Amino acid sequence: MRHDPQDPISRKPADLEILHRHLLGQLEPEEFQELENELLASKESRADYLRAVRLDAALHEESSRLREEEPAERVNVIKWSSIAIAAAAVVLAMLGIWKSLNREPSSPLAGSSATEEIATMADTRDCKWKQSASLKIENRLSAGMLELESGVALIEFDSGAKLALQGPARLELISTKLARLHFGNATVRCEQGLYSFSLQTPTSTVIDLGTEFGVAVEPSGLSEVHVLDGEVEVAESTNKEQQSTSFLSVGETMILASNGDSQMVGSSTRKWIRDYTTPADRDAKSAPPKIIARDSFPTDLNQEKKFSLGNGWSSTWWQASKDGRKGEFRFAPLEPLVKRNKQEGLGMLVGGWVEVRRSLAEPIDPEKSQTVYVGFSLHRMNPTQRDKTGKLSEAAFLLRSSKDPSTMLGVALSGLNHWVVLEPGGWERSELPALGKSPFYVVAKIEFDSRRGNRVSVTGFDVSAAIPSHEPEQWELVSQRQLAKIDVPLDVVALQVRQTAFKFGEITLGNSWQAVADPASVQR
Repeated sequence: MRHDPQDPISRKPADLEILHRHLLGQLEPEEFQELENELLASKESRADYLRAVRLDAALHEESSRLREEEPAERVNVIKWSSIAIAAAAVVLAMLGIWKSLNREPSSPLAGSSATEEIATMADTRDCKWKQSASLKIENRLSAGMLELESGVALIEFDSGAKLALQGPARLELISTKLARLHFGNATVRCEQGLYSFSLQTPTSTVIDLGTEFGVAVEPSGLSEVHVLDGEVEVAESTNKEQQSTSFLSVGETMILASNGDSQMVGSSTRKWIRDYTTPADRDAKSAPPKIIARDSFPTDLNQEKKFSLGNGWSSTWWQASKDGRKGEFRFAPLEPLVKRNKQEGLGMLVGGWVEVRRSLAEPIDPEKSQTVYVGFSLHRMNPTQRDKTGKLSEAAFLLRSSKDPSTMLGVALSGLNHWVVLEPGGWERSELPALGKSPFYVVAKIEFDSRRGNRVSVTGFDVSAAIPSHEPEQWELVSQRQLAKIDVPLDVVALQVRQTAFKFGEITLGNSWQAVADPASVQR
């Protein structure tokens, strides 16, 4: 644990003022340069800045919600903008003087369109609710109070956080990134790459830092915070003159009394709920592995070069080359692209600025909740050749629609050697570059969910290494849930290359990790 009761982020007041004004968008260019230099030079400053931005976002949502609840005559007296309120709250929180706001919220409306929906009831296990109408699986939830008399309820927030509530308990839903546990037990797991979720108690605010943690609140107000995985930040919120912020790591437990006293204890004796699976998850796990489509390419140096091999396809590969005059792809028969080299292996060589496509026999319906796994080998033929900007060649695997050419979803290896998720209207890049420049076996996991948004995870392995038999707990990149609606079937696989050539091989689409990691063991 790291604990500094004097200054939770070890910054001088002048530094806090600069950060405050930055969040308000009021920094002069030279002040912004000063802040940028500090962030580049100090890992600790970058961590402080990231926590500030996360807290800013959470408090921004909270302050906005509270103003919406205020009577009309009260609104006119508010002088600060929502951003100003949030930014000021961040600085006050850093100085240890932010106080939790007590109020009596309304009950959440399941499936109501009158208020903004922020979460989904993902699972109910022997639940008995105090509400007159029981909440059911897949009910959408808006802000308000949940009172669970018994059982376990799994709530998935639209931010990606999953919360398992164990009755008896009273939980207030505030926003997509914020909830308040009034009493009872709850565990929270934030999906990899999705942070900023906070859980308030009467004595503290627990801020996730890429974590799984448990929180218990007694009727007396005493609360316990236990870290099951990763790390959390605990900001005490009782009426003490000297506030403090603590950082807890995996296995550590903190007890916070209602009078403001807190202490670390050796371990937690509570039984925390750590099962976040939904009925759909369990059904998918029990389903036998299935290959949707596969092209292994020629496996013998003497085999005829064909592009109609494999199964699960309704066409051969064809090439879409760029028409410089119109800026559009034009289609032509595919020329032989097989690389015949014993050392580099067999595969399909795709030249620079070329896209090749092949149609699926069974289109993927993006409006149906399902998970599709994609596996393929990827070899950058000129791993050290860079363009004038210092970038390497780029390659992408895309799912496209023949009905709407602008619709696509997929993954790429960028010119800076980062994994990239490509989605309708945007993209996301991994924080760290891919492991190396050697040939990769790439696996992407595409989770389709028309209600909560699609999500893509990607990771890569050196082709000389064995592919793990089980899905990894940590992917190299997990995208935010993409809410841009895809309402047309995805029926085309596209391989796209920019600059110099890539070689693709062993392309497999399936319903499970096993289907793409060990396709030989799966019957289509």
